[in-house]
Amino acid sequence: MQTANHPSNSPAKQQGFTLLELLIASIIFAIMAIMAYGGLANVMDNSKASQTALKRLQQIQQSVSVLNRDLLQILPRAVRDEYGNVQPALSAGNNIDNLVEFTRGGRVNPANLLRSTLLRVAYRFDDEKLLRLQWPQLDNAPGVEAKQTILIDDVENVSIRFLDQNGEWQEQWPPLNADDGSNTGNTTGPTAIEVVLQLNDWGEIRRLYAMN
Repeated sequence: MQTANHPSNSPAKQQGFTLLELLIASIIFAIMAIMAYGGLANVMDNSKASQTALKRLQQIQQSVSVLNRDLLQILPRAVRDEYGNVQPALSAGNNIDNLVEFTRGGRVNPANLLRSTLLRVAYRFDDEKLLRLQWPQLDNAPGVEAKQTILIDDVENVSIRFLDQNGEWQEQWPPLNADDGSNTGNTTGPTAIEVVLQLNDWGEIRRLYAMN
């Protein structure tokens, strides 16, 4: 006697991932995520370092440009201080605050105002910063303050020296032995000026300016 084959009522066996496989996949994914994050962080750090270096380069270039513009336009125009005393057109080494102070031309006047084209400018080294000072007029009046700008920071040292008419370098100007025009401030100017900036990160920057 033949018996009928009835379909089995038991459900088909489910195929899936074991717990071990899930753990291995999770570990691999975590490792890949850490590697990807590390690479992204490295790219971001490199980008930040590049931006910082570019900003520093721009600051140095701008500082050298301002130095060039100022020192190449020095003029022999003496001034009077707040006490009415005559000061040389170029003075350095005899002021405890400023590295150098001088009169320069080329003041921009786009509005054609009734004012002089000359400027009184000074440079000061303070707290690892090179500062530029500019007065609103040549002859200083009591209570008038100079406009002060940070030209460049992270500076280790700044030195300035002057080549006199005899071809000798002087740390002070006017030189101690200068006796011409001392009463009027119109002493003979140097034939060249050397400026050395010692930066903590870039090292030494040396500039030499020939005077007219």
